[in-house]
Amino acid sequence: MTGFEADPAALEALARTLEDTAEEYGTAADETGASGDLGPVVSDVLRALTGEWADRIRAVRADLDATAASVRTAAAVYRTGDANAVDQLRRTDG
Repeated sequence: MTGFEADPAALEALARTLEDTAEEYGTAADETGASGDLGPVVSDVLRALTGEWADRIRAVRADLDATAASVRTAAAVYRTGDANAVDQLRRTDG
């Protein structure tokens, strides 16, 4: 058999994994922060640096969430296509 075959259940599992990973990134971003008394200058610089890291981690999280949504959409499209093909074949077979 030639052609392309999609597994919607596997796509759904991938979407869940991406969402779980995104959640972990969100937690990491929320936990990123300067702590301790390192003096005002060092604390300000460290706070700025960790803030930048947190923003980048949040951006990765957003990308993962968007990818998960796209994968879920693909799974739905494949399921719909399969259902439509089965329906067409049943009508053709009479």
